[in-house]
Amino acid sequence: MIKNIVFDLGNVLVDFDPARFVMEKTEDPQQQILLMSEIFGSVDWLRFDKGLMNRAELLVSVNSRLPEELHAVAEDLLATWYNGLNSIPQMAELPQRLKEKGLSLYILSNAPKDYYLYEDKVPSHNAFDGIFISADWKLSKPEHEIFRTFYSHFRLNPAECYFIDDSAANILAAEETGMYGFHFKRNFSILEKELARLGLL
Repeated sequence: MIKNIVFDLGNVLVDFDPARFVMEKTEDPQQQILLMSEIFGSVDWLRFDKGLMNRAELLVSVNSRLPEELHAVAEDLLATWYNGLNSIPQMAELPQRLKEKGLSLYILSNAPKDYYLYEDKVPSHNAFDGIFISADWKLSKPEHEIFRTFYSHFRLNPAECYFIDDSAANILAAEETGMYGFHFKRNFSILEKELARLGLL
């Protein structure tokens, strides 16, 4: 019996679109490619998400690989990227609807500590019973350990949890640790039908 719904953040509850963030800072295609590659497409970004690097350290590392004329742009981008996050309209009401059905709600996301600067952008964020951010634990999906630590921290039975994530690898890892879920690809109507089939909506 499902008692808990576990949500990812990026491209599930909020629209995480780094290319758009970059395009808002520069119209030059070559600069856009560099910024995407050296910030959001870098190992450093994964370290940032995992809490192994703070924003200042990330900027130093990124700027060591970027031409000097992009240093200020990179600094601005890292200071403001989360302002470009918007709730995904069809998902905005879902947490509250599930809450009203008596389900407990959790967030399990790969996200840097910047999360606490933008948490008010998360739809119905006050309805969640628990927030589990990768940077706080120095773990990241799809590592099995992050799922096991999540269950342990909130004293959850994975068999009673249902996970909604946009990454197939994360869904597979969740299944391998006992939690089933749904691979979300902006296919809201299919998700809604599946939740209804399970008696959750």
